[in-house]
Amino acid sequence: MNRRQEKVSSVLLHQLSTIINRRVQDPRVRGVHIVDVEVSHDFSFAKVRYSFLDEGQKPEDIQKGLDSAKALIRKELRKVLTLRVVPELAFFYDSSIKHGDHILELLRSLESSDKSMAEAEEESNPSNDIIKDNINEG
Repeated sequence: MNRRQEKVSSVLLHQLSTIINRRVQDPRVRGVHIVDVEVSHDFSFAKVRYSFLDEGQKPEDIQKGLDSAKALIRKELRKVLTLRVVPELAFFYDSSIKHGDHILELLRSLESSDKSMAEAEEESNPSNDIIKDNINEG
């Protein structure tokens, strides 16, 4: 991707996030985060990757909501972009944020179970206190 494509992708990412969160009234797209935008070399097409964290939402419903809002989104983009042509938008679900959130949750649970195991081991081994006392006295 060349420098101009990167700049347009960055502007699109920001503008799409703003438009989806402020202008789109469809409840199916609440809480959607734009993760990445990739623009074609002629700026006629943009691949938009999105994610969400709400466990109650289904990717299929969000996809339908975004697809139904495409006309409004493109109309709003036309107002703020300086491109001759507003790119066609294609939305794709990206599960990386949800996957990363799940991994963090697993790590936190491991950390808390490690602490619990360490505390249980310390309570079950009173000789540790004697060793600590001897070290502190010496």
